[in-house]
Amino acid sequence: MNRVIFLLLTICAVYGDLLSQPAKSRYKERTFQLSFFPGIGTNGLESGFYFNRFSLNIFGGMSAGSHHFELGGISNINTNSSTGIQIAGLANIIGSQAYFNLTDGEELSIVNEGFSCNLKGIQFSGLLNFVRNNVEGIQLTGGFNFNNGYVHGFQLAGLGNMAGKQVFGVQMAGLYNIAIRGMTGSQASLLFNYTYGELSGLQLGLINRAVQMEGKNSSPPGPDRGFQFGLVNVSSEMDGTQFGLINIARKVHGTQIGLINIFKPGPYQGSSVPTYGTQVGPLNFGSSGVHTRLFTDELFAAVLERTTGNCQNCTYTPSQMPFTGRFKVVNQNALIFAYNPFDGFRNQVKWGLGYGFMKVFYNKHSMIGADTLNARWFLSAGIRTMYLNRTKNFDPKLSMLHKIHAEIGLRRKKKGPHLFVGLSFNAYFHEGQDLNIGQEVFKTREESLNVQYWPGYSFGLHF
Repeated sequence: MNRVIFLLLTICAVYGDLLSQPAKSRYKERTFQLSFFPGIGTNGLESGFYFNRFSLNIFGGMSAGSHHFELGGISNINTNSSTGIQIAGLANIIGSQAYFNLTDGEELSIVNEGFSCNLKGIQFSGLLNFVRNNVEGIQLTGGFNFNNGYVHGFQLAGLGNMAGKQVFGVQMAGLYNIAIRGMTGSQASLLFNYTYGELSGLQLGLINRAVQMEGKNSSPPGPDRGFQFGLVNVSSEMDGTQFGLINIARKVHGTQIGLINIFKPGPYQGSSVPTYGTQVGPLNFGSSGVHTRLFTDELFAAVLERTTGNCQNCTYTPSQMPFTGRFKVVNQNALIFAYNPFDGFRNQVKWGLGYGFMKVFYNKHSMIGADTLNARWFLSAGIRTMYLNRTKNFDPKLSMLHKIHAEIGLRRKKKGPHLFVGLSFNAYFHEGQDLNIGQEVFKTREESLNVQYWPGYSFGLHF
């Protein structure tokens, strides 16, 4: 009887030990493998369950992964993850058939355990580098780099790069770069760059698109900055800098520099950021705080100036005056046309065309919308650049006037234009005869280039 009991206890103990042991891994390790095609090589038909330190695939091969180095004439295929270096004539693929021969329950189990197919290393290929999940390292290809997860590193492609989540690093491609959830780093391509998340870094291409661009006026504030340089730049919420031919943004707390700037003017209802965007360029759509000036100066009998731009610190109140500070500040871009109707008037300069940028500071008296003492007077300062022509017909010779100017204006009535006076300092770069400026300070001459400097004045109406 005792022998029977002892035998039963022994069987139970052994069986319990067997149950407590972890399941044997379905993967195996090899130092080296040689394949001609997937399944035809030293690891046989089960090659997809081997991790190899070194792999040589004459045409193509399949393995669970490579630890150090893998070379394929056509392709390298890994079902799991890879570390080290992969070189393929056409394609490197990581994560192919990752759930092969697994039931739905087994697949769900390993996914819940955090299973993913990643690259930690370097990939070189002629056409395609594909990673099912994340990349930490470098991908170089003549065609496409594609992965569904994060990228920490560098992607260079002859055609395009695609990351399903955020990129921390650099994407460079001949046609396009895509980082779905965000870009922290740089994207450069010949066609377009895109992120559906935040841009903290640089986009350089013909067309750049970001949902949100970080900048010094972001909320909450931080050190990140977003920059777009291209033919067309687009952002939904732009707190960084856009530099291009056409810049488009919905909410702007940053800077747009371009020929055409399109934006929604501030202030924005519910915004926690008190500073709104600055536009620099001749054509701005969505402007606020615009003005028209009609005045005369030391060169022209009549100068017409029309501005577009945005209010820098307006609030969502009836007066739009800022909660803090003594002035409402507007950043304005001016298109300028100047004309002398009579021959011989003021040194025989007939007409001029130009562009200028200025800041206008309107006084704040109160936050009440009906307060007529708000914007009763203003101060302004800026720069102007003009082409001057001495006859009615266009003269292609160099004739450029640059000036720094400042004005003060006062409105006498409750409503109506401001009367203003201003001072300026002028530098005139030209070929040929000097202008006969009585108040000339000094001039320089170098071969055919002449430069004259003088102080100037202006007075007129500010509408």
